[in-house]
Amino acid sequence: MKANKMRLNQEIIAKYLNNECSEGEQMLVEAWYKSFENNPDGISDLSEDEYSELYYRVRKNIDHKINPIKLYTPPRWVWYAASMAAIVLIVFGLSFYWNPDSVENLAKIKSDIPLSDWAKYENSSAKILKVSLPDGSSVWLHPKTQLSYNQSDRVYRQVNLKGEAFFDVKRDEGRPFLIYSGKMTTKVLGTSFNVKAYPETEKFEVSVVTGKVSVTNESEKEVFVTPKQQVVLENKSDVLTINELPKDKTFYWELASLNFDNTSMQSVVDNIEQNFNVNIHLNPALRNCRLSGNFDQEHLSTILEIICRSIDAEYEIKGNEIYLKGNGCEQ
Repeated sequence: MKANKMRLNQEIIAKYLNNECSEGEQMLVEAWYKSFENNPDGISDLSEDEYSELYYRVRKNIDHKINPIKLYTPPRWVWYAASMAAIVLIVFGLSFYWNPDSVENLAKIKSDIPLSDWAKYENSSAKILKVSLPDGSSVWLHPKTQLSYNQSDRVYRQVNLKGEAFFDVKRDEGRPFLIYSGKMTTKVLGTSFNVKAYPETEKFEVSVVTGKVSVTNESEKEVFVTPKQQVVLENKSDVLTINELPKDKTFYWELASLNFDNTSMQSVVDNIEQNFNVNIHLNPALRNCRLSGNFDQEHLSTILEIICRSIDAEYEIKGNEIYLKGNGCEQ
């Protein structure tokens, strides 16, 4: 007969790790862990979301208590052993405490890193610039955007952003990805989303394409944003508001499949405008150009770059408008 296994709300575990639980909750957590002594695989009863969240929280407590040198994603039996170690540290009354979700602590992480450890990228062109980060993530920088990436931190992947960028973050449950944009901090494990945070603007925006994103304001209020949602931060009031993504807005991160067979440039432009909801101004000299090619689920910036190389042209982005310039093609 298969023995019944205890299940525990992850909020109680989080309170336990933060030393905020009641005596009854403490006894419940310890009994829960004790139930795995003869069956470490019992933790597999947790859903993937529960496992990821609990592993993330426990990892932070351990990382900041024992400062390991090598980071990796362990099998579940190692997670169980690490969890027990975290509990032992707390039960025996160690006096220090770390809350990884605190904005104050996140800001301290950033400020403690020497400037020489930050790799800096800047898009001073009028195009969208793709950057590949050391962790395998990709970032598309809009014009007038600055990005810096911390190269030395083994616990977090930290980024400073001024401007607008689309992120396709490689998943790493052991190293959360943090983006600092003024008063706003965005945290993910691995997902794709757009951050618009020009310092001179009154509003910052985070728009989610895939996965789940955490956004925190200066007052330490945290909200979670899911696909097809957008969170807006009012910089003056520090208010966070979640909305559905507007359907009539231009989103440069959208993907599209396009096929052209000796197609006129005007028809090419019309097709792109329809698929990406953008306005493209075509230089009259380019109207005599024709294009053949297939694009399979590509970003707008990639499509524009390939088209421009094919017809010896250039494109510029000014706000929500795109300008295609060139000398035209031979007849």
